[in-house]
Amino acid sequence: MLTISKLNPELLQILTEFSDWFFSRDNLDLDAFVGKNPHMKNVSIETMGEESTSIPYLENALKTPEKYGFPAHSWGLELHIDHAYYNLEDVKERAKKTNSKLMNFFGARNNALQMYYPAGGYIGWHNNGNARGYNIVLSCNPGADGEFEHWDHVNNKLNVFKDQAGWNCKVGYFGSFDEPDKIFWHCARTRTPRLTLSYVIFDKNIWEDMVQDINCD
Repeated sequence: MLTISKLNPELLQILTEFSDWFFSRDNLDLDAFVGKNPHMKNVSIETMGEESTSIPYLENALKTPEKYGFPAHSWGLELHIDHAYYNLEDVKERAKKTNSKLMNFFGARNNALQMYYPAGGYIGWHNNGNARGYNIVLSCNPGADGEFEHWDHVNNKLNVFKDQAGWNCKVGYFGSFDEPDKIFWHCARTRTPRLTLSYVIFDKNIWEDMVQDINCD
């Protein structure tokens, strides 16, 4: 996975308009809805942040990778998927509008993730082997006290990407279970509120062109 430190100004404007508004509001009302989706009651567990992002947890998950395509444990509010489980219309409208702008910018067919993590939020080790694709992952953590981790199971190496203040961008390919050498094991956790937006591009050439458009280094 590659990191992009300087984003296209058009993209950054879309993102900053949303994050400036989002983090200027008192999100205690939003925090109250985390974990309220009844379909996620066995997944959304506030107290499992340390355990589900630990190496022992990963070692166990590696034994049965097919069970960890989606994360088995997390703590956060998916602003798009969970829209029926919170009643804050200002957040819904802003999230929907921002998602529409980003999908147009990326030429993406769908939004893979639009997640708000409160302080203490996390997403446990998983691999997306059931949803392969070329990914664009955008995160904003004003407190900059969080990290995204990748386990390179081919080279037995842990890669840690510390959050930086402002918007961070990572791009890479998440392989399927039919591509065992390209399965992408990862997790994330944060001790300060964080936004993560993720988009999947299925065509490699389009994705490569988009990465060039994003990158202003």
